Amino acid sequence: MLSSTNTTESLEAASSALADVMRLLRAQWTTVAIVCTVVAAAGSVEGESAAGVSQARFAAFVALEDAGQVAVLRGPPWRVARRARVPAGPHNVVASPDGELVAVTSPPAGAVTLIRARSGAVVRTIRVAGGPHDAAFSADGRTLWIAAERAALLVQVAVPSGRVLRRVRTSGGPHDVDVDVSRSQLWVTIDGSSRVEVRHVGTGRLIARPDLGGAPHDVAAAPNGETIWFSNWSSGELTVVSLRSRRVVARLRAGEEPHHFAFGLGRLWISDHGAGSLVRANPAARRLLGTTEVGPSPHHVAVAGNQVLVALHGSGRVAVVSRRGRVVGSLAVGLGPHGVAATNAGR
Repeated sequence: MLSSTNTTESLEAASSALADVMRLLRAQWTTVAIVCTVVAAAGSVEGESAAGVSQARFAAFVALEDAGQVAVLRGPPWRVARRARVPAGPHNVVASPDGELVAVTSPPAGAVTLIRARSGAVVRTIRVAGGPHDAAFSADGRTLWIAAERAALLVQVAVPSGRVLRRVRTSGGPHDVDVDVSRSQLWVTIDGSSRVEVRHVGTGRLIARPDLGGAPHDVAAAPNGETIWFSNWSSGELTVVSLRSRRVVARLRAGEEPHHFAFGLGRLWISDHGAGSLVRANPAARRLLGTTEVGPSPHHVAVAGNQVLVALHGSGRVAVVSRRGRVVGSLAVGLGPHGVAATNAGR
């Protein structure tokens, strides 16, 4: 049997140990509460909730037409990490399928610049006469098609060497291009024509010239491989075309003057240049979901994680929009932002 003294000492020791444990638990819970508060705060800045915060880091590349630069952004939260000097008048920007390279066209300078996404460093400057306006990588990223608008040529170059593989004559000035990966086909809009060209992505061989009506401007193939979408010059209408039949399957009103678009987050994001807004649509249902005012003269759009970036030519800024269409940020980038592309090579 224990003595009363030993019993008292044991109880006091146990009580002291229990008090130490409780203090430790309170400290740990305080730390957890602080961490949760910080995460929630980050969610309120970068997205609509802590659950929606992008965990991965991204890189975005913005062509600054009036500065002769590409602003390299990292985030979220978004910041200008560096600026790459490129030939005059950088215009459109496209990322390679693996996200390792970015191509930037400079029509007035007759050049296309390849930039390494992870470092933001210029890899090579490719000279392309005839006003290179847009570009599209092949599915394997080993070649790049360039629309030399003033020369009425499509130029295919090897990546990353920039060696010219072939030049293909088009029926008019090629404006914008995109690749249907599922069928290995290159779609090309032609200045002043309601017809577009469909070509083999490997050889440039002409496959078809469907007449879509209207005045096709920009072009983007849906990720599901079923449809391809076109904006139209001086029109509020989008044209939806079946990739299988190459026939128009729908026309959709999307604001005053939709220019450019990007697929992502289960949406089609459309810049309405005329109204200074970003329109979001459900591409499967082919219906509009809503409109967000973003600022003057929005041009190209890119999706990075759970956010959408919009280049605002009129203000020198990039607007950051959430999946639900809320403006959650705005970043000054420089003079004349036009093209923008994003990759997950930001870490």
